[in-house]
Amino acid sequence: MSNSEGPLVLGATAADPKRAVLIWNAIRKYFVEAGFPVEYALFSTYDAMSSALLAGHIDIAWNAPMAHAQLLEQNSDCRTLAMRDTDEDVTSLLIVRGDSDIETIEDLRGRRLALGVETSSELWLLPVRQLVEDGLDVRNECSLIELEPTQYSDLQHWVDDQTIFDAVINYSADGGIIFEPWLRPLMRRHGLEGDDVRTVWQTRGYAHCAFTSGPALSESRSDQFVDLLLAMNPDDPDIAEMMRMEHLTKWVRATDDGWSDLRKAIVEADLVGKIY
Repeated sequence: MSNSEGPLVLGATAADPKRAVLIWNAIRKYFVEAGFPVEYALFSTYDAMSSALLAGHIDIAWNAPMAHAQLLEQNSDCRTLAMRDTDEDVTSLLIVRGDSDIETIEDLRGRRLALGVETSSELWLLPVRQLVEDGLDVRNECSLIELEPTQYSDLQHWVDDQTIFDAVINYSADGGIIFEPWLRPLMRRHGLEGDDVRTVWQTRGYAHCAFTSGPALSESRSDQFVDLLLAMNPDDPDIAEMMRMEHLTKWVRATDDGWSDLRKAIVEADLVGKIY
């Protein structure tokens, strides 16, 4: 497959620099060998990468859900291209201890609830909005406990799923919101059995990370990129290792639909163009 317009430039963040280089070297090698050369640039933050995408310095960004939804809101020429199979139809869960008397969200009124920071897509924006829809205004009807945020290598401060899970398990909170894919790993880490933690509510399904096309990228070039991305052979050792590190078994096409709830939450929170 020829690419007469020069290399496509991909962007990603380098929260884990060593793994990021291994992952993107493997992806670049695959595309180059397929006759569709790409280069990649690593950014320290999603803010910086999103600015580069909107300015045309990169063509496609590998984005977290918040940054992807922000770009779709900011520029109608940005498009959703593809995601990992593990990014499809994920949810956030409201968990309680197995010995808790909480059976429904109504039982949470006046109780202690652990959440992420207010700009977290899966640990605040999506669940808080949908809990209101289901009849529980957590800001006014629950006691939101303060949790110590973790500083990550990009200098961002986040309250993560483990911190929330620990607060529920150690009785600091009566309930907590976590990202569904983390439930089983966290239970294994604590040596817990299936009935030690219960889910009393969950969000609607939503999409997570995605490749975002820049506003100037032609549909024909983005289609070429996606076609090759989906054609990756997981039996190739280099591809298999990359997929293991990136937590997927295959790439899948995606549309904007999976981020509609998050986009509404971002607009309602007056965050458009502010937090990536």
